[in-house]
Amino acid sequence: MPTLKISGGTSKLHEARWWEAEPNGKVHCYLCPRHCHIGEGQAGFCFIRANEGGKLYSLGYAHPAALQIDPIEKKPLNHFLPGTRVFSMGTAGCNMGCFFCQNWDISKSRADQVHSSFVPPEDVVMLAIRNGCPSIAFTYNEPTIWGEYVIDICHAAKEHGIKTVMVSNGYVTREAFHDIYDHIDAANIDLKAFTETFYGRTTLTHLQPVLDTLQWLKNETNVWFEITNLIIPTLNDAPAETRALAEWIFTHLGPDVPLHFTAFHPDFKLRDKPRTAPETLHAARATALEVGLHYVYEGNIYSDGAHTSCPLCKALLIRRSWHDVEENRLADGCCPKCGLAIPGRWANSSADISARSSRKAETVTAGRYGELNF
Repeated sequence: MPTLKISGGTSKLHEARWWEAEPNGKVHCYLCPRHCHIGEGQAGFCFIRANEGGKLYSLGYAHPAALQIDPIEKKPLNHFLPGTRVFSMGTAGCNMGCFFCQNWDISKSRADQVHSSFVPPEDVVMLAIRNGCPSIAFTYNEPTIWGEYVIDICHAAKEHGIKTVMVSNGYVTREAFHDIYDHIDAANIDLKAFTETFYGRTTLTHLQPVLDTLQWLKNETNVWFEITNLIIPTLNDAPAETRALAEWIFTHLGPDVPLHFTAFHPDFKLRDKPRTAPETLHAARATALEVGLHYVYEGNIYSDGAHTSCPLCKALLIRRSWHDVEENRLADGCCPKCGLAIPGRWANSSADISARSSRKAETVTAGRYGELNF
């Protein structure tokens, strides 16, 4: 079997799933809607699914390039174990080509261009437990492209009662969707815009597959999911587009799916665009609430739009400052004033509550892995 040399050591390549051999020596990867046809010795668009000897291998398997402890609110997830910490991890590569990527140092890199360590699935779970994290997030780059690793971590996590989270662009095929998401507890899906023009020109992908994923999550799984829309000045900030996006969510997913409007800052290939003005987020949130969505948030700014309120009696339920939970008034997942059940997955055990220690994201230091920097 071929071997892969990486900075953290040498290990056997892990054969991928979701592919088929082609007569010309190429392999067809059908994990995501790109459907890459990959020649011998080459990798797909994502950089980390490679054809070696007529077989497809996952170069990201057990080789994370980023390991960190974050507040769950950073994902962002506001209705999933609020106030707890999540063990977060990512690899190299991505299946989108977003010009505004804020993790481009790893997402636009090949497997051999990043510092990584060999961390098998069972060890990921042990690191989460040692660091007091009730959940593990697959994040930073697109976790779909290392779905084999995600699935094996999920199996190990379930044995120890650890929850799992996908932070994803939603670009996955029907063939792979259930293989991955049937093991996931929560997800945040980036709905990057609501026009095909934006997706085609700015992410080098298409809108419809992401909308399909959102509907599959709603109609075919028990995954708790929330949606993020990064508002970029002049590209996807038109009020009509914001309204259309909110109306689509209301019609196809219902009013209770949380929607996060987050502020852009110049990065990667979009350094010529200004930061998103707070007023833009305020207006977007007002529009979505007017459309009928119950839980609409503002992110990457300090704002009252970070709080959770009861849609029935308007009582303040969870007070936040940036990614910090300052007060949680929920009573068994319900509004303490009117009794309305608030949709979500709420921390209600001593194990969950004990995980709410430091609110500051921190570098993981655990056993033989030493300190992992990103």
